[in-house]
Amino acid sequence: MIERFSESTQTLYAELLDQCLAAEGEEASGSYVSKQINGATYWYHQQSFGSGRKQQTYLGRETPDLLETIARRREARADEKRRRELIDMLAAGGMLREQAAVGQVVRTLAEAGVFRTGGVLVGTLAFGCYANMLGVRFEQQSLRTADVDIAHDPSIALAMTREPELDLLERLRQVEPRFFAVPGLDPREPSTSMKVRGRDLRIDFVTTTRRGRSSRAAPIPLLGIAATPLRGIDYLIGETTRAVVLAGSGIVVNIPTPGRFALHKLWLARERNVSEQAKARKDLRQAEQLIEVLESDRPEELTRASSALVGGMRRVAESALRRLRQ
Repeated sequence: MIERFSESTQTLYAELLDQCLAAEGEEASGSYVSKQINGATYWYHQQSFGSGRKQQTYLGRETPDLLETIARRREARADEKRRRELIDMLAAGGMLREQAAVGQVVRTLAEAGVFRTGGVLVGTLAFGCYANMLGVRFEQQSLRTADVDIAHDPSIALAMTREPELDLLERLRQVEPRFFAVPGLDPREPSTSMKVRGRDLRIDFVTTTRRGRSSRAAPIPLLGIAATPLRGIDYLIGETTRAVVLAGSGIVVNIPTPGRFALHKLWLARERNVSEQAKARKDLRQAEQLIEVLESDRPEELTRASSALVGGMRRVAESALRRLRQ
């Protein structure tokens, strides 16, 4: 039996998504400060990070145009307050609000341009997004995670070769100094994971195998990281949609379309080896719950996702889907 959120709660989610999409590109939260230097006024945007460190970004010498820009940005803070209120209301209505630490990491990734340059949120965090997006309540056991899984589409990065490179690990350390790059099995290979020392919080980057069959870590120069090529990722992120992670004032992310996510999970559960049976069971439970909702509310979504399957993935996923329907 599908447990649904109230229609008013679902309407609030749609309002939040609209507001977050409209606010994309706004400056991160912080304050505006001025300094008097040799009789002239200069303005800065100031941010505080988890380590207590403050960072100021120079905006320019005071002019009427600059003051008008700052005034507009300050007015936008009222919209940010409204988004935070919407998230409080959605959480009170039963929707899934992410842990503060996880939300802070996802926001840092978003502000660093990870989703703009081909990143797609996958794994259990994406599954939680579907619950809110589709207006249903999934079982808590299948929503628990401290992992942030990002799949990267290299074709988007290729189209953005003029983007300046950044050091993503350094960005993350600005909000949590204990982040470190997890070394791979082969120390000559670049790291594809980042973790907070002493905590479960972890970020893993994966990518498609379109570049060939090599299992070696694939560098993502735009982000200053690397990703592990995995089979099936090209199908999973071949069609995406936008969603909001309920944390802070809302974070817009890319996620796979729900039909592709569900069928990929059916396939993945059969592909895991015997040492990963706990993960395989979680894959199946996530797929089962999502398919139940889609078959009831959006059957065309599953049809479209199924038509995109190819080769062995098609055989495995469709066989699992038939067994599920029996």
